[in-house]
Amino acid sequence: MTPETDLDDDTPPPGTTDALEFQRTTWWLLGGAGKLALRRWADALAQLELTPSQYKFLLALDETGPLGQQRLAELVGIDPRNAVPIIETSVGRGLLIRTVDPADRRRRVLELSPEGIRIAAELRSASAAIEEELLGSLPPADRATLRRTLCTLLGASDS
Repeated sequence: MTPETDLDDDTPPPGTTDALEFQRTTWWLLGGAGKLALRRWADALAQLELTPSQYKFLLALDETGPLGQQRLAELVGIDPRNAVPIIETSVGRGLLIRTVDPADRRRRVLELSPEGIRIAAELRSASAAIEEELLGSLPPADRATLRRTLCTLLGASDS
């Protein structure tokens, strides 16, 4: 291992004798696990020619059904003003259908197109495959504990 090694380099597994003490710290392990998961997701999204924001929109609409543009942006944590180009691109690709709300003509409602429904199903399948690849060696109880712990950690950081 060279002094230039950082989170972007392959490091020895934490349980090996080659791992340094700092490579066994929680922050280092979380960073490494995040990097691993991010690589898998980047590959899956690239294959579908999607951005992370499009991914969020597709799966949110798949879960909730039609939503107003502003509500969708808020739900997935994107500033509504920044959502417009993402929506335009997604509508242009035939992933979303945008209609005028008959009850409020100023409001736009988004829903998945048939192609969007197909892509959302592929995303759910990719998600399950990635989770199984990354967590397959853990027993179900440990997976549930990990998920609960991460939710607690991330929930606490929102405060």
